[in-house]
Amino acid sequence: MSHAVPKVTEPLPPRVAPTTVVFLVMVVATVIGAVWLVRELSDPTALPIRRVMVEGEFKHLTTEHVQRAVVGAVHAGFFGVDVTDIRRLLQDQAWIRDANVSRMWPDGLHVTIVEQVPVARWGDYGLLNERADIFVPAAEDLPRDLVQLNGPLGSEQEVLERYGYIRSQLRAVGLKVVALSLSDRRAWTVTTDGGHEILLGRRSLEERLARFKWGYSKGLNAAWERIGHVDMRYTNGFAVGERGSVKRNG
Repeated sequence: MSHAVPKVTEPLPPRVAPTTVVFLVMVVATVIGAVWLVRELSDPTALPIRRVMVEGEFKHLTTEHVQRAVVGAVHAGFFGVDVTDIRRLLQDQAWIRDANVSRMWPDGLHVTIVEQVPVARWGDYGLLNERADIFVPAAEDLPRDLVQLNGPLGSEQEVLERYGYIRSQLRAVGLKVVALSLSDRRAWTVTTDGGHEILLGRRSLEERLARFKWGYSKGLNAAWERIGHVDMRYTNGFAVGERGSVKRNG
């Protein structure tokens, strides 16, 4: 009597689905591509900056001047360029009040400039803008037709505001203010066109200015060309000095 021997079959190796192979190939290719891209973009010479577009209204600057300043500050390609550093370098320039720098794909920078607008000279070397900020351009660039303001450091806003008030008051009687000074002892001196000085002292500026206007309209105007200064520091009157006489204000 014979017995049938059961047939033994070896297990087949697991089959990898074609979609899995494709997926793995794509993952590997993506990783390799990402590594290559990062390496390329980290190269300072990749995608170099070739264009600098400048926007702004200029009176003391030129587009070419700004472009040269930007190009001199570019030390990397499109992705590596430090736009914050370029903005800081531009704002360090005297005639630039504000700047904004942004990338412009694929090889450019877009620069927006707000130029300083001087409203007065300050001290021997500086200028004031409309916000009473001091900026100091080159000596040859100082405008000669602005009012001269002087005062202790930190008094810029106060002096500029006082100038606006005094200018409007004296304009009403036909006088032009060319200089206004605040001394260290906080005494005010106004200089009008022609070099005439009005000494207002440290107190009651509005009242003394009103008294000067009254006196000017009542006779000082007739002798104005011979007058060097008018001292308004008296309680109920004023003193007049001829040209060439000196009077200290303090």
